[in-house]
Amino acid sequence: MDAVNKKIAIAISLIGLVLIILMISTELLESMWFKALFGLWVFVFCSSVYRLTPLFKSRNRLEDFIQRDAQHLLLFSLMGFFDKKHGPDWLVIESIERITTKDDELIIYSNNERQMSVSLPVKKAELDSFIKRILTDSEKQNITFS
Repeated sequence: MDAVNKKIAIAISLIGLVLIILMISTELLESMWFKALFGLWVFVFCSSVYRLTPLFKSRNRLEDFIQRDAQHLLLFSLMGFFDKKHGPDWLVIESIERITTKDDELIIYSNNERQMSVSLPVKKAELDSFIKRILTDSEKQNITFS
């Protein structure tokens, strides 16, 4: 997620650079639509830069994205601007065949040919540790980890 957020921030910065060059070289700043466009760019830029800060990671802990009840695994994902969460998507734990973890991503494969992928603001080691902590020993035996 960090790599994606950095690419997004760079792209948004380049768009801002183009807007600033247009603002300096032309009379577009006098147009109301350009002011609105520039205001929108400021909002999106602030959101993209915020996602690169330690505050973003501290406010979006792993426990907020992966939760468990007696029989289900509940997955939330980030969407939109700032800290807006989407979900939950849920899976019956008994139906999970394989769990793959990567830096910033969790992929779960179930036996009913359903695959879920969630981007998370954590590293692989922390994600592995958390998943193994919330599953019981018998559930871990039935799931392949990769």
